[in-house]
Amino acid sequence: MRVWRPLRPFGGAIGLLGTLVLWAGAAWLARSLWGPLSGRTFWFALSVLILISLGAILLYWSIALMILRYSFDRNGLVVHAGGYRQVIPMDRITAIRRWAEGEKVRERGVCWPGCHLGHGRSPEMGVVRFYASAGRHAQVLVCTPEEAYVLSPRDAEEFIREAELRRGLGVTQQLAQERQYAWPFGWTIWRDPLVWLIVGVALVANLALFALICYRFPVLALQGRFPIHYREIVEGGQRRIIPDQIGWALDLFKLPAFGLFVVAGNVALSTLLHRRQRLLVLILAAIALVVQVIFWVQAIYIVFH
Repeated sequence: MRVWRPLRPFGGAIGLLGTLVLWAGAAWLARSLWGPLSGRTFWFALSVLILISLGAILLYWSIALMILRYSFDRNGLVVHAGGYRQVIPMDRITAIRRWAEGEKVRERGVCWPGCHLGHGRSPEMGVVRFYASAGRHAQVLVCTPEEAYVLSPRDAEEFIREAELRRGLGVTQQLAQERQYAWPFGWTIWRDPLVWLIVGVALVANLALFALICYRFPVLALQGRFPIHYREIVEGGQRRIIPDQIGWALDLFKLPAFGLFVVAGNVALSTLLHRRQRLLVLILAAIALVVQVIFWVQAIYIVFH
């Protein structure tokens, strides 16, 4: 099986540089986290978390670009990109060619100068998937009835000649036109938007609870010790709510911290169950959301009581 490397312009270097810039910004903002707790602290912490996450995502795609390669034999062409392989059977390929004059497809997704790992749509070709490290001048189109794939091998003309030669030999094994995911990218939960919608709402609610406590912390800290838990009792036939735990303002952070633990734990368990027990996974996601609502009610009662 012949392996082809793509052109190596500066796309990977740009991605790595962007990662360093994002992480440097996160480190600079993290210096402000050592001051007194307040609403400002929450926004600095959230900014640090976002910059670290964006840097990690950019690093992943930069590595995917740097290890990008193409291989083919008489049975199929395989694109190795990041955590998955795109398999294209040779007998499904209708054309291997350059871009025609004036032919354009709007590219979306992961793309910057020297990195084209996004997707688009064309009325003639259908879905167009980009696996290229260079622009239109160096790209090759691999067309099938359902989709087209944009590649950027180092020697485009030789790549086309050899691929057409293999295609002309006929297949000895029928392959499926599919993406084959490596662990953990093959987990089915990644491609379930409803689960992630519920988890996302739960996470937003959890972060909002962190924000509430941070904004109220300066006032709560001045009060010293105050009730952080209440219980209901019945005396003389009447129900009363009395405090049964006294704590400091910092103890309030146990509520969103435990809520975050519930979200993370349910997501971890859901990755193991999703393939066969999707309904149970949806229930776990809903439980994580309900827990955030319960903690919100408790926090409001404590903070504003």
